[in-house]
Amino acid sequence: MMDDITAVFENGATVPQYAYITDLHDGCGYTAGWIGFCSQSGDMLALVRKYDAAVPGNPLAKYTAVLQKLADSGSDDTGALGGAFVRDWKKAALDPAFRRVQIQVGHDTYLAPALKLGAQEGVKSELGLENLYDTALMMGQTADDCDGVVKIVHETDKLVGGNPASGVNEATWLARFNAVRRKHMEHPCTAGRESDWPQAVDRSQALQELADRGEWDLKAPLSVGADFKLTISRPHD
Repeated sequence: MMDDITAVFENGATVPQYAYITDLHDGCGYTAGWIGFCSQSGDMLALVRKYDAAVPGNPLAKYTAVLQKLADSGSDDTGALGGAFVRDWKKAALDPAFRRVQIQVGHDTYLAPALKLGAQEGVKSELGLENLYDTALMMGQTADDCDGVVKIVHETDKLVGGNPASGVNEATWLARFNAVRRKHMEHPCTAGRESDWPQAVDRSQALQELADRGEWDLKAPLSVGADFKLTISRPHD
């Protein structure tokens, strides 16, 4: 269900969009796959390497060296990958193995740290963990990310005087977490996100609406509101 919520937020769909790829001209280079792997940041490189290990000779294997150069230099140049890259990505996305690798890398990179942080904070509901997961995925999962989930959690703890592990009501804590997250989205310190993140506050709004409706267990059917207005009838991946 969390992955389907990601599909709603990332692509306006109720199932993960593995074949998605585009240049949003936001400094990320190509944004592709179900969580928006970026050619500029290195997470697309990590994905393709893992796919290479699982399926040698796959359609994306020949791009590993170029993706390495783009990641090393932090370049958002999509032209370096050549005109066939988009077609090869979509071809690879037909392979169930590539879809599994996309999910695995997304979970290893963003879900695992969110779950660990949730355990430390005492966040136990599926919805609470979804908030941490979505924030990690969108805004960063490490303590070095100035708008990331770790930073937002620490600010929330300070504002409410604790966390669910120390006895703060989870609903109260989560509402403040969403308020802090929205502030970071509206005024990001992360370079290059000054334009797109303020337009994405509906992600936080939609998650808070689920809390307001008491959808703490994320059971299907689940209606995701705000500007999305989509219903997930059942988990798909």
